[in-house]
Amino acid sequence: MAVSDWAIRRVDELHGTQVPIQRREWLSALAYALALLWINTYVCRDLFRNPTAYMNSMHGFWIALAKHAGSNWLQLNWWPYWGCGLPFQFTYAPLIPVLIAAWTAVTGVSHILAFQSIAGVVYCLSPLTLFAMAWLLMRAPGYAFAAALCYSLLSPTQLIVPDAAFSWSSLWDARRLYLLAVWDDLPHLAALSLLPVAILFLVASLDRRRLRWYIPTVVLIALMALASEFGPVEIIMAAICLLFVFHREALWRNIAITLALGACAYAVVLPFLSPSLLLAISRASQDGRERGFNVGSFTALAIVVVGWVILSQYLPRWTTDWKLQFLVYFAYLTASVPILAQYLHRQFLPQPTRYKAEMEMALALLLVFGLRPWLQHVRFPLKVAIGFLLLALAAEQIVSHRHYAKAILVQRDITQTIEYRTAMQVQLLGTRVMLPGSIAPWANAFTDVSQFSGAAWSEAMNPVQQLGVDAVYNGGATAEEDARVSLVWLRAFGVGGIAISGPNSQEYWKPYAHPNKFDGLLPVLWRADDVTIYQVPQRSASLAHVVPAAAIVTHPPAVASDVAEIEAYGQALDDRSLPVADMRWDGTNRMFVRANISNGQAVSVQISYHPGWHARANGHTVPLRADGLGLMWLAPDCQGSCELELDYDGGWELRLSRYISFAALAMLVLLPLGLALLRRQRRL
Repeated sequence: MAVSDWAIRRVDELHGTQVPIQRREWLSALAYALALLWINTYVCRDLFRNPTAYMNSMHGFWIALAKHAGSNWLQLNWWPYWGCGLPFQFTYAPLIPVLIAAWTAVTGVSHILAFQSIAGVVYCLSPLTLFAMAWLLMRAPGYAFAAALCYSLLSPTQLIVPDAAFSWSSLWDARRLYLLAVWDDLPHLAALSLLPVAILFLVASLDRRRLRWYIPTVVLIALMALASEFGPVEIIMAAICLLFVFHREALWRNIAITLALGACAYAVVLPFLSPSLLLAISRASQDGRERGFNVGSFTALAIVVVGWVILSQYLPRWTTDWKLQFLVYFAYLTASVPILAQYLHRQFLPQPTRYKAEMEMALALLLVFGLRPWLQHVRFPLKVAIGFLLLALAAEQIVSHRHYAKAILVQRDITQTIEYRTAMQVQLLGTRVMLPGSIAPWANAFTDVSQFSGAAWSEAMNPVQQLGVDAVYNGGATAEEDARVSLVWLRAFGVGGIAISGPNSQEYWKPYAHPNKFDGLLPVLWRADDVTIYQVPQRSASLAHVVPAAAIVTHPPAVASDVAEIEAYGQALDDRSLPVADMRWDGTNRMFVRANISNGQAVSVQISYHPGWHARANGHTVPLRADGLGLMWLAPDCQGSCELELDYDGGWELRLSRYISFAALAMLVLLPLGLALLRRQRRL
């Protein structure tokens, strides 16, 4: 009894109201929460037991991080597997891979089943956190249950901004399950599942202004950022809406508190969201894969502002309840992002269609609580009839969602997929490889191959490497020109083998414009199910090469076909009159290169340049530079036999980011302890 009384008092305090939550309301809320948990668990239960192996996804990407990360989570280590190497902090937001690794370590299940189990938890968690926020803010557990049930079983975005052709029946789609189990949105939806709780604690922080609310708010915002880059954007959007309606008389104080909480949360996650990473994300959004921020983005923002001002003029006439106003503004803001992108082809945020997930959550809340004032005046018999109809429709949807889940969550043998079989074959080459489409993100879930591709384009550190990947996919109008340009790029980045997926392959994306371009030109090492592995001729499989200093590429190519300078570098790599450099790794943060070097020669290292790398030649420090390909090179101050040692320490930015993060975490832990000790001393 004492425990339940304590829990009720804490919830009362969180709500910040003079009217405490009665035990009857508490019990009804608990019953609703259990019902939501059962419904969602019933639908997705196969996620916890059937390895489904959907290869048209990034699932293997996160599994690879979980398998190979080791101590990288807390240390500044290099990640050599993707994109010619990159800092581990540039791979992806770490929360989901960390949870996969932890789940596997605790339960002993496979990494793919651990991934799916986390997806199942997120699927069940999102409606529960939505219910908790709606109940505690609105003090109407029945309506909160209805909103969470709508979110669980309906997809209203498909009527407004459909993924494909418009259809009324799309309202009933199990879109959220599809995004979690089949597609790539688990990190995004994991952040979204924390958003309702973060909003609750932000409200309490602004209302109560106590450390006991500040600290969990910071932790929740940090976890959202560690789950996905969408997380910070979600909480910023919610905070803007909240600040506009909550205690307007204390607006500037509330803004200051919100900014301080956000700054503290950012300090915690700084190593995984550093300024250089944000710059890389911004640069990647401008590279042509999607529309970046441009002059049309200002128009989109202006449209949103105009709509916001209109709402601010007329919304108070409909309701003065700040909580309902918050739901209206939040629905408007989240919906504006995908609607403007789909119908006006303008955006002010990257990947705008992905915000349909936030839109669905907001619409579920607005639909139910927007109708609440009308439903409260409906006579009891009609309320019963409406309730019966909604429960009948919900039962149909539960059965429909369960049938859909059984159809897509069928156990599959991952070893029979083309992704697994191709990865096993390229591992035998012992050299860097180029892998296409769905094969690339899965390869390191099975092997430790080094890839020219593989990294997430949205966080690419080396834009020239991304240009090179695109050039290999389509380097010319004809197959002959495409093959010529592709080989120039492959040799320049030290690629010794390439897998080509043909139009009839199981590989999902099939990115090559001319899949037969290397037939008769390169040796075939393996072929199965319209996937072919070709060997790219190399003088040396080493990633370090002695070349004339004049052969180093100095200018980044403007377009993929601008390969004249790169060709000259490639010719130097094939020059048999030059000494061969031997390179070996010592872990992931150190490499050794041994070669005979003469005047006018340099050492080119086909690893992506980062200021965290440092070089010594025969014990003396030498400058390490970036060439026009974004790779490393150095001119060692030695003649004859030269021993080079290259070490990676993260660079000053990542080191400083880690120190700031540790300091912020220490403050979150030590500050409440210090205040507790101070209060105790005062009582004594």
